[in-house]
Amino acid sequence: MPSRTTTLLIAWVLGSAPLAAMAQDAGQAAPATTVSPVIVQAAPTAKVIEKESHAFVRSHASAHNPEIDQIGRWYDPVCVQVVGLPDTDEAAKIKTRIERVAQAVGVPRARAGCTANVEIVFTPYPQLTMDTVAKRKEYFLGYFHTHERDRLKKVTHPIQSWYVTATRGEATGSVALAFSMFAQFNQQQTEVVDDPDNQPPNGCADSRVSSSCLWSSLHNVFIVADSKALQGKDLGLVADDMAMLALSEPRSLDGCGGLPSVIDAFANPACPGRPAPDGLTPADAAYLTALYQSDLRAKPASERYEIAERMARILAKANAGAN
Repeated sequence: MPSRTTTLLIAWVLGSAPLAAMAQDAGQAAPATTVSPVIVQAAPTAKVIEKESHAFVRSHASAHNPEIDQIGRWYDPVCVQVVGLPDTDEAAKIKTRIERVAQAVGVPRARAGCTANVEIVFTPYPQLTMDTVAKRKEYFLGYFHTHERDRLKKVTHPIQSWYVTATRGEATGSVALAFSMFAQFNQQQTEVVDDPDNQPPNGCADSRVSSSCLWSSLHNVFIVADSKALQGKDLGLVADDMAMLALSEPRSLDGCGGLPSVIDAFANPACPGRPAPDGLTPADAAYLTALYQSDLRAKPASERYEIAERMARILAKANAGAN
């Protein structure tokens, strides 16, 4: 039986009424745009759904820090800031949509006056913006070696994201006993921002156990949007694409996998043989839900398998309900 979070998120993506209820529960107005209903032409078998779910995870899930090879997600509240749009209402709608999706998958809600950790910049000069960021705030580029700096700052898509991740660990043995006297100090010392020059925190002492006791978390997401290229694009589509990028780091923006994703809308070249998505797809919703429900402290292969299996179950149930 899926959780209420799963049910509401799938219902939202399928264009059903619970979106308004979700907004009312949070004391907010529902976004002005909605995702169009999905028309299911043929019911895929459970085996096909499972195979496609595993392929989706392989093509979408990125491990930002190759040293631990773990998939990152948010554990802290998401605080969104949108700048560069002359219409403040549009900026507010994008912010609301991203935060609503985050809450739907279980990310804690940020308090008023929070410090932004998802910064979205609309600019007619995206490459100039990233050149400036690389010079003045290269921290926003995330984990990189010096020789990769010029490649990482290159803008190739109308909406593009850069990730700062961190590695969390669990102190064990006598170290844990000593830290238990200083809980706050323990919390600070077991999360390290990913950098080639930083050593990750200690994980489990026994490497033979199924869990590594190290897991990756999103620390900051910086999104740059080309306002010229996006002129005339649907605001709901733009907001949903940004929500997917803000809540999960994709392996590529040009995946065009077997299951459509909202990020395919801005793929280069466009995905052949199918229409561009108009918002979050059922695969996106299932993936995000599975990502935020899975145990990401597991060994890399195990965590990917768990995410894919959860995703397959969610999609199978949604597909059964649509027929």
